[in-house]
Amino acid sequence: MGISPEESGSPEKEQQAAGVGILLQIMMLVLSFVLGHVLRRHKFYYLPEAGASLLIGLIVGGLANISNTETSIRAWFNFHEEFFFLFLLPPIILYP
Repeated sequence: MGISPEESGSPEKEQQAAGVGILLQIMMLVLSFVLGHVLRRHKFYYLPEAGASLLIGLIVGGLANISNTETSIRAWFNFHEEFFFLFLLPPIILYP
């Protein structure tokens, strides 16, 4: 009935993967803020901030997809529709 060691990673590996995933997400967030500031500062209106953030996400997601990392690190980049519909979509829809 229990989970064999082959089916799940060690707790240390899972914690390390969680740390790497959180670090990458925070770095992407900071990079999108900095890039948005640079775009506004140089009055580059051809690429909106949301488009720049989308490009950052596409590049990091593509690199994570083609890299040979463990599946536990990739799990942090999976799309969770319940989180999206409950927490991310309402502010987008109700934005004034």
